[in-house]
Amino acid sequence: MLSVIYVSVADPLLSSADIDAILVTARRNNARDALTGALIYNGHNFMQLLEGPADRVDACLAAIRADERHSGMIEIRRRAIEQRDFADWTMLYEPGLRGHEAEFARLAADGRLDPEFEHMLGNFVALGRRSPPPGGQAGLQ
Repeated sequence: MLSVIYVSVADPLLSSADIDAILVTARRNNARDALTGALIYNGHNFMQLLEGPADRVDACLAAIRADERHSGMIEIRRRAIEQRDFADWTMLYEPGLRGHEAEFARLAADGRLDPEFEHMLGNFVALGRRSPPPGGQAGLQ
């Protein structure tokens, strides 16, 4: 099996209806293709962990790259795995991970949440909580 984490820049006009549509499609396709993972949106960027059979992960990533609701997709980690971190979810999603802190704490305590991913996840969520500088844009996205 394969686990891939990527980040991308969300379209600034992205709406909550767009997020809902992404999740409906992802959950349907992931259930069909035996994929699991988590999608995090911090208000500016996406981070997604996708895991499952390597050929299906790569096919899904090709479709994701073509989606115009984001750009600048960069894989930040790709590795072979024996056990899934997110086996319980076809696509876990909660803005800023609010509401899932207990589940992440349980995964980390059970040793199921990769410490590297846990660290990246915390940093990514924290970036979304930053306020833009007074009188200007938030800089790099």
